[in-house]
Amino acid sequence: MKFSEMKSYRFEVINNTIHILDYPTADKVLELPNDRIVKRLKDMCLHWYDLMEAKSCLEAVNGTNAALVNRALAQNAIVLFYKCFGNSEFRDNSLKRDKILAGLPSSAKDVFDYYKNIRDKFIVHDESRHAQVITGIILETAKTPPFVDTVNTVAVTEMFTTESELQGLQSFYRLVTVAMSWTENAIDKLSDKIKETYQSKSLSFFDDFLPLRFSAPTKEEMFQKRY
Repeated sequence: MKFSEMKSYRFEVINNTIHILDYPTADKVLELPNDRIVKRLKDMCLHWYDLMEAKSCLEAVNGTNAALVNRALAQNAIVLFYKCFGNSEFRDNSLKRDKILAGLPSSAKDVFDYYKNIRDKFIVHDESRHAQVITGIILETAKTPPFVDTVNTVAVTEMFTTESELQGLQSFYRLVTVAMSWTENAIDKLSDKIKETYQSKSLSFFDDFLPLRFSAPTKEEMFQKRY
């Protein structure tokens, strides 16, 4: 079954165990061992959810929003998108720019690098000239000394406020949709591999499998590696 054809099932959690509500012929939900393919599938699904949220944020940007809202939406989309790339201790199967953009014009990589720089040097760190503070003094030269009455500073961190900046986000939006499509294809292939591995097994093969469980992490577990 392709990603676009996948169904959503309602479920409930009873004593941390997942029970499917609208799949009447299934009476057990078992957890798969965390082998290489299963871990990769999990990471691809997490990427997909981040990319979907990034896409939704960009779709909500428009000229009638307050500048603060557009900036928050754009910055959140950028952070979520690049969260899926690069090295991560907690998500081993990161997306790779060159794989996802293979076959596309070089301008696609330019867009990727441009917004990554925005993420690295403006949103997450404070290195670029998008964030500026200027400091000056106000003089009243007709007075007798002291001439300096006021020291003023102006902080400028505006971005994603002008029409051209908002239009420019369309290129980034296309980048997000390309990454989503690639991730969906990866999920399809991984799901097919897992089904091929298990669909011919006898029922007794699953005797040692544990029920699929879900529980919110404790304070101590919150920052532990996922698996």
